Amino acid sequence: MSKRALSVLLVIGTLSPGALAAQGVGLGARAGTLGLGGEVAIEVTPSLVVRGGLGIVPFEPSMTFSDVDVSLKLPTVYNVGVDLYLNGAVRVGGGILFRSGDPELKGEFNTSQDIGGTTFTPQELGTLTGVLDAKNRAPYVLLGFGRHTAEGTGLFLDLGIVVTGEPDVRLSASGGTLSDDPSTVDALRLEAADFEDDMRSYLKIWPILSLGIRFGAQ
Repeated sequence: MSKRALSVLLVIGTLSPGALAAQGVGLGARAGTLGLGGEVAIEVTPSLVVRGGLGIVPFEPSMTFSDVDVSLKLPTVYNVGVDLYLNGAVRVGGGILFRSGDPELKGEFNTSQDIGGTTFTPQELGTLTGVLDAKNRAPYVLLGFGRHTAEGTGLFLDLGIVVTGEPDVRLSASGGTLSDDPSTVDALRLEAADFEDDMRSYLKIWPILSLGIRFGAQ
């Protein structure tokens, strides 16, 4: 499914509860590792529900790669998938997660940094920026609790993983006295490889932990 399919789900979600009653549709708001966002769920059968949503991260978390502290700017994410209910509230699900762009990182330093085996002062290096170039879509699986299309309001919980794969890292520097020096460019290339090695341990699989509130019309 594409983002266009998700947009259709979100448009349907703007209809009034009375108009949705025949379809068995639920609306939800969530917070967690996929950011802050909303969802629309459409019941196909009592056991099968199509669900789509989006999430944004309104802050930039701090992370450390290869002993370098950076902030990470995460893109908007969109999910489209299906939930299979094992009983009235417990479900398993899967689908595709889309990203609006590549995650970006930034580092501004007050102390000298070891970049690719070379030590740079803050004045020499300037501002470190980078891009995590990864697939723009990734599969996910989850175990969930709570029925989105049940009548009235309630809570729901999603636990799962997104298989994001191994990102390629591109680093650059700007504003420093040596930012454009060929030796700095070479050091940044080596440091990018170190970043990738660190990311393999915990960014290849992204956890899903989402808690939300939903409203369902029957």
